[in-house]
Amino acid sequence: MHIEYALVADHAEIAGNRLFVMGGGRDAFAIEKLPTTVRIACAIGVRIAWEETNHPHQVRIIAEDDDGKELVRVEAAVNAGRPPELAPGSGQLAQMASLMHLAVEREGGYRLHVSAGDGDRRVEQTVPFRIVKRKSAVPPQT
Repeated sequence: MHIEYALVADHAEIAGNRLFVMGGGRDAFAIEKLPTTVRIACAIGVRIAWEETNHPHQVRIIAEDDDGKELVRVEAAVNAGRPPELAPGSGQLAQMASLMHLAVEREGGYRLHVSAGDGDRRVEQTVPFRIVKRKSAVPPQT
C-alpha cells in the first residue's frame, strides 16, 4: 500500500470513484483577521496492493500547526475489493475527501499528516501549507 496523492484544496469530493477538486494544490490561505476558522479540503488516494484487497485499512488525516498542536483529526477506513474484470496482481485506488474547519490563532506554518494502514504496513505523507494575513487592498488614510 502507498499514498498515491494527498492534496489541500478549496473543495474536494469523490463521486463515482472519481475525484472532483476545486482550488486544488493550495499551499497558502490568506485570511482577513485572527483568530479565525479556515475551511480546507483534503483529498487522498491510497493504492492498495492485490494482496491487501478485501480488508479495511485505517486512514487518518491530522491537521496541526508547526508546534504539533492538533487542530482536527479525521479517521476512516477504506476497502478495495477485487472486481471480476481486475487482472490478477493489480492494485486498486481507494480515494477519500474530507472537508475540515480549522480554528487558527496565528499566521504561520501548518500541515496535514496523512497516514494509511497500521503497524509495519503504515504509510505516511505530510502536506504543508501556510496561513497568512491578507494585505489590505486600500492604503490607510493619513
